Amino acid sequence: FNKNGRLRVLKNLKTEEKIEKPSKIQMAKNFTRSIAKTAKAITRGEEIVAKSELYSKRTSICRSCPWFSGKGERCQKCGCIVPLKAYFTKEKCPIGKW
Repeated sequence: FNKNGRLRVLKNLKTEEKIEKPSKIQMAKNFTRSIAKTAKAITRGEEIVAKSELYSKRTSICRSCPWFSGKGERCQKCGCIVPLKAYFTKEKCPIGKW
């Protein structure tokens, strides 16, 4: 919804899609999967924190995406907080941009 309480519609996507954040339950599931992936990477001894170049690239891509909301720096597709999600190497963009 925009500041006037109207539903925002993305017109620059291939098809018009209504932007509605995922439900709180779906966001909780997404967060749980994220924590599980990161925990698994830790147990395998893998790198979990993105290098600054990768982090900057990811956040830049997100900020130019029509699904990005500056309010709270959230992705409206998955509901994540972009700076946090971009920080972890095992995370992926829900629409495949990174």
